[in-house]
Amino acid sequence: MEGYFYKRACRRIRRCHQTIRKYNEEIGQLINLESNISSHQGNEIVKTLTVITMLFTPVATWGALWGMNFKFMPELDWKYGYLGAILVIAFSTWSLYYYLKKKNWIGSVLKSSKDKNF
Repeated sequence: MEGYFYKRACRRIRRCHQTIRKYNEEIGQLINLESNISSHQGNEIVKTLTVITMLFTPVATWGALWGMNFKFMPELDWKYGYLGAILVIAFSTWSLYYYLKKKNWIGSVLKSSKDKNF
């Protein structure tokens, strides 16, 4: 009779080990999935910040240049100096926007969160 109880206990212990191993694998896969989702969301945030930074760089650059106190800035005395500067800012911003749109960075950033299933 002792052999029967021993074999039954061994069989139950093997099943417990097998169940624990399977649960451990599932938990590992869930942790990996959560890590991938977090990484994807982090990449989207960095991508959005990069696009915003690139689009506002021309305006910030021109503002920084005009904020310096140079003794000689020819465009300040020109009749259409400010208009020319605004056109340069608009063109450089538009060209950056076009470049990002061509690389397909703008489309995914401008979509609302309702459009995303992830």
